[in-house]
Amino acid sequence: MTSPAGDERLFIVERAGRVWVVARGERLPRPFLDLTDRVSARGVEEGLLSLAFAPDYATSGLFYVDYTDGQHRTIVEEFRRSRDPNLADPRTARRVLVVPNASENHHGGLVLFGPDGRLYVGQGIGTTGSDPTFPEQRLDNLHGKILRIDPRQWGKRPYRTPPDNPFVGRPGRDEIWVYGLRNPWRFGFDPATGSLVIGDVGSLSVEEIDIATHAGMNFGWGCFEGSILQFPERPAPCKDPVPPAIEHFRRSTPTVERKNVAPRVTRGRPPVDVRLEPGEPVCSIIAGVAVQDPELPGLVGRYLYGDFCDPTLRSFRLDGGQAVDRRSLGLGIPLLSSFGVDSAGHVYVTSLAGPVYRLGAP
Repeated sequence: MTSPAGDERLFIVERAGRVWVVARGERLPRPFLDLTDRVSARGVEEGLLSLAFAPDYATSGLFYVDYTDGQHRTIVEEFRRSRDPNLADPRTARRVLVVPNASENHHGGLVLFGPDGRLYVGQGIGTTGSDPTFPEQRLDNLHGKILRIDPRQWGKRPYRTPPDNPFVGRPGRDEIWVYGLRNPWRFGFDPATGSLVIGDVGSLSVEEIDIATHAGMNFGWGCFEGSILQFPERPAPCKDPVPPAIEHFRRSTPTVERKNVAPRVTRGRPPVDVRLEPGEPVCSIIAGVAVQDPELPGLVGRYLYGDFCDPTLRSFRLDGGQAVDRRSLGLGIPLLSSFGVDSAGHVYVTSLAGPVYRLGAP
């Protein structure tokens, strides 16, 4: 769920391929955009996954969507609204970015304009298992990354890479902003610090929240799941991996002691970790939004998040790039899928059970 700046309407994205307008509390009879003829929602993690309005949408009418097609590809596409402000013009479709994926899983799926006016694109590893070539750690590969682009057409090019991206002028892909992620389904910016808060969906053991305080950071997937070393028996190819700000463990996790193992990367921890972490009913972490709604004074300045398998909504504060003062909101949303904010700052929560909820004062 999202809204253009200064616009009182709500725009609700449905996975099957439609975007609906809600005006004055009523859903309009015709969809704003219908992409069901090109969107594939056959895979459980596929479909029309997000919508982002250009910062100058009021004058340009431009917006961008992220979806998967029948070949499992990630498609970022540009559209323009029609003369009717409640309808997009499907004839204006222009493909901005296409990323092939090996399977129906882990495509990321969020497009979001940052406070700098650039478009950030979350792209997962695009496959079910682990790739021994560690594409999420390679800078010549777009998988397992958050990308940053100027999506407007640039001459014959479908988009432009900002020259201040961290890897411009180095071997590899200039679009990369941060890397070492598994499936950054949802992320958002903290307005006070500019930090990027990323919910990275785990594999077997850990769901994690990562905090990107600056560009170029490596969050370690492929070598680590959360703070757990993935492959102690062989050298890890990660360079300066950053530990998660928050970890939720899927199950009790004993670490088996392996003698004569000296991992190249341990994130500052001893080579052998003998913790036993309690498990939680989690399966897919979902980063939310920073609350700025004055009608929610107890939450202003806090960042929301949750999990698809745990209905509990949670919040934390950012302090020096760290997540502190973690709390439960005392609210539960079953099958949580995403968070959104309208132009007035009201906070919404979407559920794959169907409803869209708005958070209100008690």
